[in-house]
Amino acid sequence: MTYRSDIDGLRAIAVLGVIFFHADLGCDGGFVGVDVFFVISGFLITSLIIKDLRAGNFSILGFWERRARRIFPALFVVTIVTIIFGYFLLLPRDFELLGGSVLWLSLFTSNVFFWRNTNSYFAGSAEEMPLLHTWSLSLEEQFYLVVPFALLLVFKWRKSSGLVWIVSLGVLMSLLISVLATMRYESASFYLLPTRAWELGVGSMVALSKPVRSYHLKSAMAFIGILCVLVPFFIYDRSVPFPGLFAIPPVLGSALLILSGQNTKISDSAPIVTRILSIKPLVFIGLLSYSLYLWHWPLLAFNEYLVIGKNSLLTKSILILISFLLAFISWRFVEKPIRSRRLFVSRVSIFSICSLGVAFLVLISSFIFLKDGIAERVSEKVIEIDDRGLSEDSFFDYDLAAKGFPNNNLPLGEKNNDAQFFLWGDSHAMAIARSIDLAAKELSIGGQSAIKSSTLPVLDWKTSDSSQITYNQKILMHLSAEEQRASIKHVILAGRWWLAFNQSIKNNKTFEDCLRQTITKVQSLGYSVSLVRQVPQWTDHWHTPSSFPFNFNMKDLSWGYNDLELSVSNLKVRFNDQNQMFEKIIKDFPSLRIIDPLPLLLGSDQIYKFRENNKWNYYDDDHISADGARRLKSLFRFLGS
Repeated sequence: MTYRSDIDGLRAIAVLGVIFFHADLGCDGGFVGVDVFFVISGFLITSLIIKDLRAGNFSILGFWERRARRIFPALFVVTIVTIIFGYFLLLPRDFELLGGSVLWLSLFTSNVFFWRNTNSYFAGSAEEMPLLHTWSLSLEEQFYLVVPFALLLVFKWRKSSGLVWIVSLGVLMSLLISVLATMRYESASFYLLPTRAWELGVGSMVALSKPVRSYHLKSAMAFIGILCVLVPFFIYDRSVPFPGLFAIPPVLGSALLILSGQNTKISDSAPIVTRILSIKPLVFIGLLSYSLYLWHWPLLAFNEYLVIGKNSLLTKSILILISFLLAFISWRFVEKPIRSRRLFVSRVSIFSICSLGVAFLVLISSFIFLKDGIAERVSEKVIEIDDRGLSEDSFFDYDLAAKGFPNNNLPLGEKNNDAQFFLWGDSHAMAIARSIDLAAKELSIGGQSAIKSSTLPVLDWKTSDSSQITYNQKILMHLSAEEQRASIKHVILAGRWWLAFNQSIKNNKTFEDCLRQTITKVQSLGYSVSLVRQVPQWTDHWHTPSSFPFNFNMKDLSWGYNDLELSVSNLKVRFNDQNQMFEKIIKDFPSLRIIDPLPLLLGSDQIYKFRENNKWNYYDDDHISADGARRLKSLFRFLGS
């Protein structure tokens, strides 16, 4: 297959978009660079397979040898380095999570792991996972478990004539699944193969199509293609339901760019876009793109975890420069020698070293996972602080809060009694569920709850995933049923309201309008509506929940803890936006009950404390602990009325 320098230039644009997106450097839609990679991969791999099939020398083992030489060596090096850094930098709970991701990555199923362990690819918690970006590699390898066999069988059956139609049918089916799934299951649609296969399949279609010969048509295709790729970089953001319909422009654009450059010599007669993509700086970055993709994310994720220069342009620039340096070293001394067969010359040697590498990763990741993140590497004091009573709190259950309704319905109070109240909210509602449960048991009443992480109890509002809108509509339908209206009197709305004013996801309506709409609809069903004000929040940015309230000492690579305090005046500043909104809503909804936990959490010295009298009031920078929740029990005695 003839080398295409313009494809390396396209790779460069894709990887730069991804890096600038991850570093939050003004490229809010740069995540579509991964979709560009998928199309390129589908084109190149299918082209090689078809070339070998037509020549009569295609071999499954030969195909997998090429994949092993291309993917595994650099990935193995980056994974081992990430584990080593994780050993020194991550707390046990998070090192255990890293071990789990390495185990799934070893089996090329990390996309499934991250789907199960993140609310969304765009959620704040995902930004701390050092190997999150490997989801795309796992998805590709799953695709290539099927494609070579499928192409081989179809080629033997119909030669080349029917391939393009069969591939096109598969692309259309996968695209349809993607569009439908993105509407309701955006996180699954983002990570999993059935909703992404069409993107690689489009690359396969280009490989099977006839070259375009008209210069003017090629120029038009290249111009439209580059616009379809670049415009989403700057007009998309985290709020776009993705992939689905919004993935079509970058995928189509990538296909047009590749098609316009086929059978084209890079000269004055080539389309200007093709010539631009073939300039040496872009081509060089394209050559580094795989290693660059691998290295940049762990650096940014560890920085996010340690909260070092979080919003510093200088810090991010330095990390990107380090990524380029590591990528060059990786490309020069790992990728090139192995791909060119200067190292591990024979097929047996490369398969052997890859098998040993996988076995080693499985062994070490299993050890990390089974040893609870190798907890003995930190002091007992750190382990005690890291837990902060979480292990004793059955109400704080992230697995439950990750499920959809009604699977996340936790009964509260007396479980054998008919439900008289309904708690609706996010993980903040989950944190105060203990106080509501205690109050309900004292009153001998029962209740229901619907708790979903990072999902505010507000209709037509999304914080990270468009499926949250559908989820909240399900709650409203549940409350609209006659069975619920016959017994339930009170609906309690609880959430991290600060999030609505500080999230990156954009919505079509204002949060205040959506909250008003929610209160109005629930009250129209005959319920008494109560709104729980947010508990004190210890930071005014996306602090790393896993490391809070720790601070990392760079000198001796150890974790420490300082008692934290927050003044009333500082909290007012932090909650200014939501306070102003609540003041307006209270005036317009006189029957709305406002439940304010702040007075009960304020110390006698008029200071909020993270830990008081050797008891934790909080689990992290914004979730109240079991002990903290017990202090709020009296706020819910009204449920008996």
